Amino acid sequence: YAEKGGTLSLGALLDVAKHLSIVRSTAHFLGADLPELQYIDGITSVLYPDKNLEERIGSAILSETEVSDAASPQLRRIRRAISVQNDGIRAHLNKMITSASYKDMLRDQIVTIRDGRFCLPVRQEYRQRFPGIIHDQSRGGGTLFMEPQAVVDMNNKLRELELEEAAEIERILAELSAAVGACAHLLRLNQELLVRLDLIFAKAKLSDDMKAAEPQINEDGQLGIVRGRHPLLDKDKVVPVSLSLGGEFTTLVITGPNTGGKTVTLKTVGLFILMAEAGLHIPAQAANIPLMKQVCADIGDEQSIEQSLSTFSAHMTNIVDIVREADEQTFIFLDELGAGTDPAEGAALAVSILETLRFRRALVMATTHYTELKKYALQQDGVQNASMEFDVETLSPTYKLIIGTPGRSNAFEISRKLGLPEEIVTRASGLMDEGSLTFDKAVSRVETDRRAAERAREEAEALRAEAMHDRETLDKKITDFESKREHLLDKAHAEAAEKLAEAAEYAEIIRAELKSILDDAEDLSGQRGDFFRRLDENKKLLRALDAADAPRKKNRISGASDVQERNKPLRAEGLRIGDRVKILSMDQKGEVLSVDLAKKEAQILVGRLKMTVPVTDLAKSGDQLPASSGSSENRGTTGTPAKKTRSAASENAGGGYSSLVRGKVSSVAVSVDVRGENLDAAQMIVDKYLDDAFLAGLHEVTIIHGRGDGILRSGLRKLFKGDKRIKSFRSGGPGEGSDGVTIVQMS
Repeated sequence: YAEKGGTLSLGALLDVAKHLSIVRSTAHFLGADLPELQYIDGITSVLYPDKNLEERIGSAILSETEVSDAASPQLRRIRRAISVQNDGIRAHLNKMITSASYKDMLRDQIVTIRDGRFCLPVRQEYRQRFPGIIHDQSRGGGTLFMEPQAVVDMNNKLRELELEEAAEIERILAELSAAVGACAHLLRLNQELLVRLDLIFAKAKLSDDMKAAEPQINEDGQLGIVRGRHPLLDKDKVVPVSLSLGGEFTTLVITGPNTGGKTVTLKTVGLFILMAEAGLHIPAQAANIPLMKQVCADIGDEQSIEQSLSTFSAHMTNIVDIVREADEQTFIFLDELGAGTDPAEGAALAVSILETLRFRRALVMATTHYTELKKYALQQDGVQNASMEFDVETLSPTYKLIIGTPGRSNAFEISRKLGLPEEIVTRASGLMDEGSLTFDKAVSRVETDRRAAERAREEAEALRAEAMHDRETLDKKITDFESKREHLLDKAHAEAAEKLAEAAEYAEIIRAELKSILDDAEDLSGQRGDFFRRLDENKKLLRALDAADAPRKKNRISGASDVQERNKPLRAEGLRIGDRVKILSMDQKGEVLSVDLAKKEAQILVGRLKMTVPVTDLAKSGDQLPASSGSSENRGTTGTPAKKTRSAASENAGGGYSSLVRGKVSSVAVSVDVRGENLDAAQMIVDKYLDDAFLAGLHEVTIIHGRGDGILRSGLRKLFKGDKRIKSFRSGGPGEGSDGVTIVQMS
């Protein structure tokens, strides 16, 4: 309509805006971060959301009866003028109502509207005296609704404004309708695409509600259904059906008692085929559906008095059409085939019909009670029996379809259970054909054997499930054991790696100590000549003292004995905490921290190092050598040499407990500068420096690394975090170097 130039109503324009809003929301949702859906993505790409037209209609139209003031500036101006005019008229009329001149003339002090014009209710007897125009009167005629002459011009002006408003609204609607008409073909395309999407989503929702599965479609005439459920029955109560058709056999003859589920099975399979061809999922665990050109069914009783059709005639009318159209692309469902006529003739006719359809290579499912059809299915290739299971003990169907076994009507058993006299049932059995009785007994034996086999199979399945459960439990235990074993191995490897790392750390400390000792030895190599010269002088001095007097010699021998006594190895029982001792193998002095009598070991503090030493490697130690007992005269005679000897002795045996530590204290600086080094080199330099500082007993040192990109700072601080030699560290403060240095507190 809008495409042809017509003006749409307010409601129609709102529908267009709603349509555009839905298109926009749909396109936005489907264009979001969703899984790739090729077909739906193709639809989304063609949708045409017109946000501009949607917003124009939405801002112009408030409802199906109201246009917004914002629709146009002209409409806003007109409505403002109308409001002002209304206020003016009401103000003038209110003055008249409250005026004493008109008080007696007015029936009520109200303002009313007649024919769109403001009026006052005037008494009939004052019509000549009240100036104005009569527009209406009351039902009794006693009151006239008159437009005062004073507001006639004002009412006329108001009417003009209202006409202008209507014209402007018409113009706005025509303009919006033209915009709709310009994109009419796109709106129609949007509508078709939305309908298609709605159908897709409806199918998806139905599939989700039914807990359905996607069927496999084939063109080979193969039908396979696994645990299929009728879509209209309660999915929690319905007994699922499983069957196949189109392979070794193309015709399935289903027998069994009434109300056993034969017809429901036919309808379930027929619905599955039609649902699959309609693009719907199947309420089954799995389904393989053949693509057929025709699905024909004769189900139910179509007898009609008006058409003079009996039950048999109604069935035959349908079957005639089915047989005429049947071919290899036809799926046929026949319910109670041959019923409604003489049993012998009906059975023969049913066999002939099935044979014809088999020759036509159609897929056929038929239900019947005729024994002849059961026998036909047993004898004929391409035809298979099936039965609906029935529990005779409870007189209730189980609705289970059993392929390969013919069913029984169970009329005698059901009648007997329901209370029919036994003599009647016995008489009926005697009247039956002996061949029928024999076949029925054979079917009964087969059914009994099948039930026994089913129970055995269920027991085997239960045992198999139990065995599988036990196997899964055992596998889980083995997996847990392997996991724990791997965990313990990983833990052992980690602990071994940690021990190796500690050993490497201690080895590095010892290496640094040895290097320091070697460095000190090199520094002393230049002084060996002076050392040996002084040694010769001391030897001469000692020989002179021995010759001078025996007491002096005795004292010297006693002093030497004291030295030997001090270097004599100790026993563990003679050590006390705090004793000063000498480690013979290292020629270092220290203090006893603890003694292990069982292991005959002692923990010795040498400088800042703690070490465990066998007691046999320890000897007594004094803080200084004992003073000489010679006379002042002899000391005076050899004053200078003696002074040098005591000085040398003091340097070699003085008050420190470790010459190594004293050397470090004197040589280690309180800071190290690694600016300009790469990270690996800086870490090696700082690590060596920290060894020296630790041995020297420094409490606080400064690492100068500079600011730069922060690579040295961050790399070195990572090294500090796990270092046992370091108690804490921080950035330098004001005047200390700020972020360019790290202040380290030693342990």
